Amino acid sequence: MYPLPEQLVPSEKNKLNSYLPIRKKGNDFEWDAITGTVLSNALHRKVDDYSITEFRAECRANITSRLDEPQFWDVLDRMYFSSGAIFDVSPVFLLFKAQSANGKNAFGAANQRMSDLFADLMGDSFVLSKVEDRLNFVESEMMATLQGRLKPSDELVSSDQTYLPYLAEAFREDITFLATRPKYLMDELTNVLKLYAFSYCSQLALNVSAWREGAPVSKPLYFILDTESASAERTHVSTFGHRLFAKASERLFPILSALESLQCGDRTRPLWQVYLDAKQYEDGDRVLAALNTYIKAFAETKSRRLPPKPSADDIRQAFEYLIDLAIQQFQDEKTERPGVNRAYVRELERQVCDDFVQFRGRAGRVLVLNQDRLLMLTNLAVGRNEKLRLHELLHAFQQRGFYFDGQSQQVLISFYERMGNVERMSDSGDAVYVRKTV
Repeated sequence: MYPLPEQLVPSEKNKLNSYLPIRKKGNDFEWDAITGTVLSNALHRKVDDYSITEFRAECRANITSRLDEPQFWDVLDRMYFSSGAIFDVSPVFLLFKAQSANGKNAFGAANQRMSDLFADLMGDSFVLSKVEDRLNFVESEMMATLQGRLKPSDELVSSDQTYLPYLAEAFREDITFLATRPKYLMDELTNVLKLYAFSYCSQLALNVSAWREGAPVSKPLYFILDTESASAERTHVSTFGHRLFAKASERLFPILSALESLQCGDRTRPLWQVYLDAKQYEDGDRVLAALNTYIKAFAETKSRRLPPKPSADDIRQAFEYLIDLAIQQFQDEKTERPGVNRAYVRELERQVCDDFVQFRGRAGRVLVLNQDRLLMLTNLAVGRNEKLRLHELLHAFQQRGFYFDGQSQQVLISFYERMGNVERMSDSGDAVYVRKTV
């Protein structure tokens, strides 16, 4: 298939429709609704045209017909419905919170963008076959009532190509593991999604300029624990922490908006895939000619007026020219574009990254994990294993986008020892095993 649009024409305005859940405004996410939608996508099931009020009435009819004392329903109604405890019985009941996703205007554009992020991570082939619930008789009846009303939800699952395959693999593993711990899933799924929203956006920022390298790999991004002190002398933390992420995030909107014009076909592709497809296309001269024409027109648009580029000699150089122009257009302070880009960066930090950033005096802003998130990340990383060696655990952290320097690793071990979920066979790091806490 030809890797570029047949009519490759630059737009006067920069648009962004894929891969980044943030816009310059309107980013107030409702995480309950997003959580329900993620479960709906994972289970490929949805609640459609069936309200919680109707469910409540149907449960009453089904259960009271099997009770020796039908008036006992009033007690059950208070226990499960009036108190809202029905949503704590099984993750499947959280599908009610995703109902409005079927009418996307009611669901909200911001919620849809964030839900699409997780749909991209799951991909179109991932199916969570079941959630391993432990239900009593009454709860089993309620579940049977709901199961009879669920409908397929394949239309909610994204078929776009994920930008970060390694992170998608970890996400699918973690969702599958959580399904074996339904109580933990209900308690922590929203927090897991917030963790992945940050990891995805930060790793996307670090990888968006690495399109020449093929499929992305996890890029180092260093954190400290919230109980640690920070200092400018910790090279990894100061150089490859928040400072690196903040600088990389400035390229997200310019590069991803440039990518929009290169999309063709029904499936949205990452920049690294578009470049690979263009480079491997059998008629390379045709692709190069189209890119050179587009680059010239892009620079000459009335709203940009950028210095012209010479004709590229090969496809790699053509992509370099285009990305350079895409970034350069946001550096002209005489236009409104720098302000637009700063708005994207500001909203990303405020809506997705705020809980992971702290100001630490002379060390400035650093990336931080608190103890609750560390325990959650540890449980996810150990997953279905009984325990992991420390170096295996750190590798699993890195696959999810979280890196720790040597000093933080020692603090990690001390923390695990206080929690009682570590086995130290010797003083060697290779002989330290970490267990999950669920």
